[in-house]
Amino acid sequence: MKKNYSSYQAADFARDPEFLKWVKYPQQNQSLNLFWNSWLLENPEKRHEVEEARQLIFAILEQNYTPSDAKQAELWARIRMTLHADEVNSLESNQSEKHTALFWMKIAAGIILIAGVSIGTYYLYPAKQIIQPAAAVEKPVFVKEENLTTSGRTVVLPDGSSIVLQPHSFIQYPKGLGGEEREVYLTGEAFFEVKRDPSRPFLVHTNEIVTRVLGTSFTVRSFENENVVVRVRTGKVSVFKSKESKKGDAVEGVVLSPNQQVIYEREEMKLSKSLIEDPVVLGTKQFYDFEFKDTPVSKVFEEIEAAYGVDIVYDEEAHAHCRLNASLTDAPLYDKLKLVCKGINAHYELLDSQIVIYGKGCNAD
Repeated sequence: MKKNYSSYQAADFARDPEFLKWVKYPQQNQSLNLFWNSWLLENPEKRHEVEEARQLIFAILEQNYTPSDAKQAELWARIRMTLHADEVNSLESNQSEKHTALFWMKIAAGIILIAGVSIGTYYLYPAKQIIQPAAAVEKPVFVKEENLTTSGRTVVLPDGSSIVLQPHSFIQYPKGLGGEEREVYLTGEAFFEVKRDPSRPFLVHTNEIVTRVLGTSFTVRSFENENVVVRVRTGKVSVFKSKESKKGDAVEGVVLSPNQQVIYEREEMKLSKSLIEDPVVLGTKQFYDFEFKDTPVSKVFEEIEAAYGVDIVYDEEAHAHCRLNASLTDAPLYDKLKLVCKGINAHYELLDSQIVIYGKGCNAD
């Protein structure tokens, strides 16, 4: 029978075999990984309990903390008062598990049930500060918006930001979108136009990554069995893995500018930054005419860089004498680059989010 995880607290999750397997080996069982990530998106109010359970498991697996004999006796006495007798007998009958991760996870879960405290208690972190009970934190009420139609649906958030939800997509966010950060949880695809508020960053959570902005427009696509994609239209966004790194580790992430995208490759668990498939001219198009008459190629590249917000890398010395006569007004970016390269006997390649020009120069034999 399917478990009712919605009623679980941190200690319940920490003792659940399927949850434990997911926390320890998140990428070894894709179906389990997809289940828990999808369940969290559908039950964002349980993220606090899930994160506490994860930290509990990590503490037991990584700290190798073993209390003194006197402390063990005291803990067992307290656990017997609350745990079912059969569960206690099962634990006592297998003393060979005494120093294993599972054994101490069960002890920690029992302590949580007894004392009603959070994961950071003296028994788990004897040298650290005690965390206040999770029950003292008021849980927010979440609003869910979904698109069951066959075309885009616009949703206006309480802060004035707007979202265009694509078909078969939905978002969830705390009612009123209050707090120090504006957080939205997305399943599917959506285009965001975020109202600027430097004091309250806007975060979009998907299964594996988080997109953080102040005020900009961008698209996030995160469907099951697909890589996650974030594309930027205006402004800048930072994208990083949602799983918190261990203390002291750097958070893996990238910063995106207009016409750039990042793809999170789920199997490799890595972020790959690149230009979008069809970059557009930024700002007022009339400002750029792309009509070149005996123009130094350095000036041509400068105008393309300014118009599309891209970086073009080339050998300035080798191409110092190259000049161009061409009309590129209506050509897409990549067609512009092909025509320019043809005129200077070169070719281009895309390297991450840069355009690299390869050629020997116009005076080369």
